[in-house]
Amino acid sequence: MVTKVAIDAGHGRDGDPGAVGPSGLQEAEVTAKLADHLTVALQQQGIPVYRPDRGLLSSQRARQATDQGCGLLVSLHCNAADPQARGIEVWYAHQNEPGQLLAEALMTSLNALGLSLPRGIKDDGNWRPAVDPSWKGGMGVLRSFDGPAALVELLFLSHPAEEKLLADDQVLQTAAAALGQGIQQWIDSNVLDPPLFSDMPAQLWDGQATRILRALLERGIFVGYPDGTFRPDQPITRLECAAALYRLLTAKGETPWKIS
Repeated sequence: MVTKVAIDAGHGRDGDPGAVGPSGLQEAEVTAKLADHLTVALQQQGIPVYRPDRGLLSSQRARQATDQGCGLLVSLHCNAADPQARGIEVWYAHQNEPGQLLAEALMTSLNALGLSLPRGIKDDGNWRPAVDPSWKGGMGVLRSFDGPAALVELLFLSHPAEEKLLADDQVLQTAAAALGQGIQQWIDSNVLDPPLFSDMPAQLWDGQATRILRALLERGIFVGYPDGTFRPDQPITRLECAAALYRLLTAKGETPWKIS
């Protein structure tokens, strides 16, 4: 089973331009072009791509990608700070080890291009939006995706020389090819888990909820339906709850009776 990759072009919602360079280049314009090039690069490698709706909030786009069965997510952005700041950063969600490995793979591929100084990979536990320096919730687009996710800050729009690079479509194509290589290398180094049930698609890395479910299934506390489904959104009945509690007590060796 080939993993579907979510490519999120940052900004653009309700005309949001994102960062704007000294010459007027908009982040939303750059990320849209970069996403187009990356989509082509991945499809040429036989990797299916899903593009979340840019009209949604970033956290909603991440949940949309999860609902579409995507195995990993890459969100594309450009950075901005004082005019001297430059380089490439790749962010991952705090304590998301697969996401950290994905960020490392993307950074390695981008660094090989020699576009700018490497700024390294970043833990979003250390990220603070300018409007709220006390924020501790990390990046919504990373934390709302149920799997490995990375956010790429490709160069600084606020740096005049890097803005010129970002305005060059050939540079964006080259960066997209590097990102595609990083994604492919990450996929090649990870084993795809089989789907738990026919209505729960496989992902390269299961989210916390799925890992909990897998542990309960392995211990026989939860079971699926005879047709091979789990029906994760269906409300549990009182009888099903009683059966799960009985299996839990049995697994703990605490049931004083047996039923046939």
